[in-house]
Amino acid sequence: MKKKILSILLLTTLALSLCSVAAPTWAANPKVVVHFKGALTPDTQLTLIMNNMSWVTWSVVLEDIEASDLTGADMLIMVQQDSSLDYSDDELAAIKSWYDGGGKAVWIAADSDYGTDSLRQATANSALEYLGSALRIEASSVEDPVSNGGAPYRVLGVSDNVDPEFAHLVSGVERGLFHGPGIVIGYVDGSYVALETDAPDGVYVIMTTTEVGVVVDSTEPVPEVHEAGDEGSFPVMALEVDYDSGNIVIASGEAPFGQYMGLYHPEMIRADRYGEDANPQQGGRLFENIIDYVTQYSGLLIDSVNVIEAKEAEISDLESDVSGLLGEVSVLEGQVSDLNSDVSGLEDDVSGLEGDVSGLNAQVAALVGDVAGLEADLAAAQSSASSWQMYAIAALVIGAIVGYFVGPMLKK
Repeated sequence: MKKKILSILLLTTLALSLCSVAAPTWAANPKVVVHFKGALTPDTQLTLIMNNMSWVTWSVVLEDIEASDLTGADMLIMVQQDSSLDYSDDELAAIKSWYDGGGKAVWIAADSDYGTDSLRQATANSALEYLGSALRIEASSVEDPVSNGGAPYRVLGVSDNVDPEFAHLVSGVERGLFHGPGIVIGYVDGSYVALETDAPDGVYVIMTTTEVGVVVDSTEPVPEVHEAGDEGSFPVMALEVDYDSGNIVIASGEAPFGQYMGLYHPEMIRADRYGEDANPQQGGRLFENIIDYVTQYSGLLIDSVNVIEAKEAEISDLESDVSGLLGEVSVLEGQVSDLNSDVSGLEDDVSGLEGDVSGLNAQVAALVGDVAGLEADLAAAQSSASSWQMYAIAALVIGAIVGYFVGPMLKK
């Protein structure tokens, strides 16, 4: 979801990234602390960075870093000039305490696994792990036989495979120097993963080799994800965003300065190898894009993503509520439909009963007619019976008279 939102905001960030063409004029100068551990003085490239990016307040720490060194800092860049020096527990605790305040960025640079350079990989991973990052440096190196500074190990990483959400970071950048880089991989739930195929949430690939990059294994242990001889576009720089805290972690397989030859304007040191007429690259532009993004408008973009995601969550909840209400309405409509069906059935029953009543009324009317006929017959019968009674009485009377008169006469 966040990647989708970032894509929506991409045009805004692209417009903002144009500010990196010239020195910005922001009112507040961001503070960037450089932990250049083991160095005696800032090298040529770091000095050039501080001179060219004068709108940034730079602070360089050459010895062990302390909490006081990070006061007011927006970003920390960690580069080991001396590969034999580890980060102490006190250093990591100080960094973590500052980082946990939120709205911070840490760039942790590593190296190849060639010789003593491999020590930087373990030290970089200790810092990444301590910060709780999902990024790691694989125990390997990568070479590129096509895009390089005159030798395959002088990799000129390409921007072709940048995750689109962070395409603004490579605005104006086609290639950048990663001199003998390690490969950036992921670490999720106890397992290592290849970022080019299975990047964790919040992790974005920035720079890779070309598609003919080759994995090299020079020193034990064996690589965690890839195997020596594997070919492909392998990440040499990746970025992780913690949207809850607003923190950013950048991991690179090589350093932006120091460690023999860094990313920032190597043509200023070796024009014959990295200049316009040799193997042109835009590492200086890439570095400045990253610093500008991290210190100037990453917070705005992260906040915008969080606000949009929160609003989308609210919309989703409202849609769920509406869906629930629609479901309840559907149930009520079903109940009304059932009631209507019951009413229709009752109406049919009433209609049937009314038919029955009508039939019964007809039967009653017929019975009433029958009763009337019977009553008429009865009346006629009664009338007939009365006539016969009169006839009988008359006959009896006549018989009595006849008997009274005739009897004596017969006796005579």
